[in-house]
Amino acid sequence: MSCRQHSQAGNYIESHKIERILLIKLTSLGDVIHALPVAAALKRAFPLIKLYWVVEDRCAPLLENHPLLDSVIIYPRQEIQVLISERKWGQVLKVFKNLRRSLRDLNIDLSLDLQGLAKSGLIALMTGAPHRIGCSGLKEMSSLISRRIPEEKGLHVVDSNLKTAEFLGAKTEAPEFIIEIKEEEKTWANEFLKKSGVVKGDRIIGLQMGTVPPQKCWPPAKYRSFIEQVSKFPNTRLILFGDKTDQEALLPHLSKIPPKVINTAGNLSLRQLMALIAQCRVFVGGDSGPLHLAAGLGLPVIALFGGTDPGWSRPYGRFHTVLYKKFFCSPCLLTPNNKPPVCQGRYDCMEAIGVDEVLASVWVILESSESRDRSSE
Repeated sequence: MSCRQHSQAGNYIESHKIERILLIKLTSLGDVIHALPVAAALKRAFPLIKLYWVVEDRCAPLLENHPLLDSVIIYPRQEIQVLISERKWGQVLKVFKNLRRSLRDLNIDLSLDLQGLAKSGLIALMTGAPHRIGCSGLKEMSSLISRRIPEEKGLHVVDSNLKTAEFLGAKTEAPEFIIEIKEEEKTWANEFLKKSGVVKGDRIIGLQMGTVPPQKCWPPAKYRSFIEQVSKFPNTRLILFGDKTDQEALLPHLSKIPPKVINTAGNLSLRQLMALIAQCRVFVGGDSGPLHLAAGLGLPVIALFGGTDPGWSRPYGRFHTVLYKKFFCSPCLLTPNNKPPVCQGRYDCMEAIGVDEVLASVWVILESSESRDRSSE
């Protein structure tokens, strides 16, 4: 029976007596965040099911102690990469055998492949699940392993993911991003800010300094100007987020870091990143995991889009600002076969986003949040 015939047959989970579901969304951080509403929709619709998630090691902390998941299975990508680089093929095979054993022990009834790549297809196969469903964007050999749900054009990635939950019989009217931050992590964030000189009444702005590939990045000179000008805002502190690569790319363009700027680049765990972002009033950045994390945590974000399509991957929700200058070549990251952008490295779409319009957007959000605070007093 085809996927379309199944979807017309009614509630897939109840009609096939599904009790154990494995979600497969391995990476990256933003993509895992965009899949969170699927877990919420399935568990709300079918509270008695056992729900599991397999995710790569670097993204696994996001799902730590998630209230709707019965277990999280870690795909040890970093370990596998090291073993492959050292040509330890026997140990690579052992890692996959252990992963297969862990998956088989769960007695999965249905795997739900939201990644749609060869490795996620392999994981679906390793489960031994009698039912294997995949997103509409299945690629590589995953399309031979899982049943593709019917495709609908023009959807945001979150809504596209939710179509899989809808196919299985769940209602998806109000997507939920459940991201848990522990009390001790909140305490750590407050102490960190206090030690960094943040005082009561300071408005905290988060800035993600970079991402990959480069056609999603604002030019370093723009970041520098933004940092310098935001540091002059009254009662405002700016936190720089990013990894060591971002820091190395940007900081040489700064003569010095202004005193009101807190640089955390390359020094935070994922859980610490979550806790600090949650303390911000507004978050600014390119199409990146931390940007979507901020949106998932309920912060208003200002998203700088260039090489990617905001119709597909803009921050989800109505209260965000997306700055996007569409050129004839936009979005270049949809170009088949990884063809280089036609701008030959100028990244005109990101260059066209002005510092003044980003600053203005930040100011509007800060002022509106202060007005809400005053009205609630």
